Amino acid sequence: MGPRMRAWARALAFAMLALALQGCASLAELQKTPSHALPAAADGPLAALAPPDLAPGAGSAFRPLAFSSFAMDARLTLIRQARHSLDIQYYLIADDLTGRAFLRAVRDAAERGVRVRILVDDLYTAANDQLLQGMAATPNVQIRLFNPFPAGRALNVTRWGLSLLDLARLNHRMHNKLMIADGLFAIAGGRNIADEYFFRSPRGNFIDFDLLVAGDAVPELAATFDRYWNSRHVYTLDALEPGAPKAEARRAQFERLTAPADKLFGPIMAGARDFLNYGPLSQDMARPPLRMLRGRIEVVADSPDKVSGESASGKDPTTVISHLNSAIERARDQVLLASPYFVPGRAALDGLEAVRKRGVAVTLVTNTMASNDEPFVSAAYARYRRRMLEAGVRIYEVSPRILRMDSTFDDSFGAMLGTSTGRLHAKMMMVDFHTTIVGSMNLDFRSSRANTELGLFVESGELAADVSLLVDDLRSAGTYRMRLGGTSGRDVQWVDDEPDAEKIYDAEPEISLSTLLEVWLFSPLIQEDLL
Repeated sequence: MGPRMRAWARALAFAMLALALQGCASLAELQKTPSHALPAAADGPLAALAPPDLAPGAGSAFRPLAFSSFAMDARLTLIRQARHSLDIQYYLIADDLTGRAFLRAVRDAAERGVRVRILVDDLYTAANDQLLQGMAATPNVQIRLFNPFPAGRALNVTRWGLSLLDLARLNHRMHNKLMIADGLFAIAGGRNIADEYFFRSPRGNFIDFDLLVAGDAVPELAATFDRYWNSRHVYTLDALEPGAPKAEARRAQFERLTAPADKLFGPIMAGARDFLNYGPLSQDMARPPLRMLRGRIEVVADSPDKVSGESASGKDPTTVISHLNSAIERARDQVLLASPYFVPGRAALDGLEAVRKRGVAVTLVTNTMASNDEPFVSAAYARYRRRMLEAGVRIYEVSPRILRMDSTFDDSFGAMLGTSTGRLHAKMMMVDFHTTIVGSMNLDFRSSRANTELGLFVESGELAADVSLLVDDLRSAGTYRMRLGGTSGRDVQWVDDEPDAEKIYDAEPEISLSTLLEVWLFSPLIQEDLL
């Protein structure tokens, strides 16, 4: 099974056991003190970075964060240069070297007097509870959890076991990824805070994409953060875990845990540039204002009340996925889709076929089953693949060898990454060479119906060209070109366009026998709306 489905299977088994032993718990209503984003800071180092003509109402400025090392550098630079506020919202902040380095920098900012608000989905917090408790014990820091488990929080077995009658609610998660510094700059996109999103994992690493944003979109993003922060589905960490150790002990434990990660992300080599010729933010701080693209951004965030099942039909017009589908329906020339988890469903597939009939070119880049950390998603996607190919959709599937073949997506390759599995995690969509959609959303049922998502709909020909260039290089670096062929002319084939000749596969390439067996045994039992 994939990690997500293994987690649900274990959770169900744990829940049944613990329920038999202990019964169930539920969340009580919680009265929280509302708070809101601070006004954009007029002073401090970050105030000088934005383009000088970027007055309110003048649109937004943005630059891509394609390299993972540059993406972390941008986050740490904003944290270190912030003087007033940090608002941080993530699905996952892991207890690994990356998560510890990130939170240590945030702790240092709080000790400088920066007001810090951290909002994390509660699904994985059993594993990083000590880190979060240490942060919560720091002056100027507030931590809240989205859609939390009500009891038994120290262990997954008790978390799930005491929530067996509440699984429908717990199936809904906050998938948003957002950070805002001093009300002036924001980072939004696909990356969580964990080793595999910043090329630090020896097992598997994600090719991903974020945007650094300034201008009109930032207060809109701050308003979405506030909407979640003050939501009835959010609980303070202190209220959920009132028996935590005293603050001084938690701070000391945090220092011990994070000290080894303090220098993990060192300075980037002077003069370094990414594939799109942007430098790291830490170095560009010395040459304000930043080189940024300009355009209009529409911020679309799912309602936190999506956790109540209000979008379960898939027909909620306010969701990020509904806005994305509408953008595809309006396409006149080209649609480019890059999504790690692609399960369109019949309605979305009908939409793709409709735009193809109008002559719109449609290209999809997604993971092979071998590169997908969720192989059951790949199995569900495979049910739609032939019909898409028959409609003329061009499909490319990412090979797990990609990190060993090309350095477009990071500058920090080394021996550890030489054997790492390469996986697509970027969520990038481009329509008609003008509109680019970047955010946390996958093109699957979970994103459309269960999880909350954040999307930036950017009107900029320059950004669309950058994204097209990135996807083109991704395709050439390590993907299989899909086609229909074989004796019937309708068999799905994977084509490896090697320099000397095509290499054709009639079955899933590079996949292990154990994964194939798991998928064969269990995928018929898994509903698509859980993927």
